[in-house]
Amino acid sequence: METHSQPPIPIREISRLTGVNSVTLRAWERRYGLIKPLRTNKGHRLYRREDVELIKTIQAWLARGLAISKVSELLESGLPAKIVDVENIWQRYLNELLTILAELNLGKLEAFFNQLLSVYPAALVADQLISPALDNLDQDVFGNNVKKAILINRLSEYLLMLTQRQRQQAKGKRIAIIQLNTSANSLLNVLLHYGLTMNHVKSEVLGLVSVAEVVFAAEQLSLDGFIIFNDRCSSLSEFQKDVMQLTKTTALPIIVGGKLIHALTADFPSSVYLSHNVGQQDVVKLLNSVFSDDIAVDIDIDIDDEVDVNESDEVEYESRKI
Repeated sequence: METHSQPPIPIREISRLTGVNSVTLRAWERRYGLIKPLRTNKGHRLYRREDVELIKTIQAWLARGLAISKVSELLESGLPAKIVDVENIWQRYLNELLTILAELNLGKLEAFFNQLLSVYPAALVADQLISPALDNLDQDVFGNNVKKAILINRLSEYLLMLTQRQRQQAKGKRIAIIQLNTSANSLLNVLLHYGLTMNHVKSEVLGLVSVAEVVFAAEQLSLDGFIIFNDRCSSLSEFQKDVMQLTKTTALPIIVGGKLIHALTADFPSSVYLSHNVGQQDVVKLLNSVFSDDIAVDIDIDIDDEVDVNESDEVEYESRKI
């Protein structure tokens, strides 16, 4: 057991701190040997504080495009990150996804996401793959409307199915993901919802709602905060006005992310938190920062961890290594 002054961290808390869900952490340990947690007498995982930094380092490599199967070799080499030339695996994934959509191969589509979401955090998949894919499919090319509809509808169905299985284990803050403009992409919001739920946030996707309805939702659902994730809007001035109006009707924290953040010019009050980067990874980090002071952790019982009797908790699509 841990002898240092700082107590070890259970898998649920390590997920919250890093944005990497427990299923993915177990996959990184079992398949790739990237993390070596401590174990309780009953076999449950406990992590050291240095494991947090290790996981963040792994995430940084993955964001640069390093294949998950190459991470262990690179970490063991000890080479400085700045001198390592990384082939961007996300470009390959994007080409593969666009090929699958061109063929409208629905079986391959589910297997593809089964594979990716088993070893990559949802926010990383959203930023590095789904957002570029949606940008590509927005081009005025024959067939793109069908491909985009298939991608949005099928992936949303799949993510919501996975989310439903995890909802009962979510014990964190209750956060609502809302839209203040019809131009927001619903799939990116569903991906954010899935990622938050997998990381134990009680997430709700409310979609397009008026400011008055947001107040109603906050009261009836006992919300702790809101996330507005917009990549586009029909009118930037109207979007800013809506956000400002929202701050006048609720004192709850409002986290704003997406490609619009760098265009915002309004002087928002302190309850509004703008992410520094446009992607969902930064939104997750900001959420953890905003609510970092009141997270209760039980290191003795962690129902989200499992003793390694079998690996049925992981995605079955493992025969093809990433």
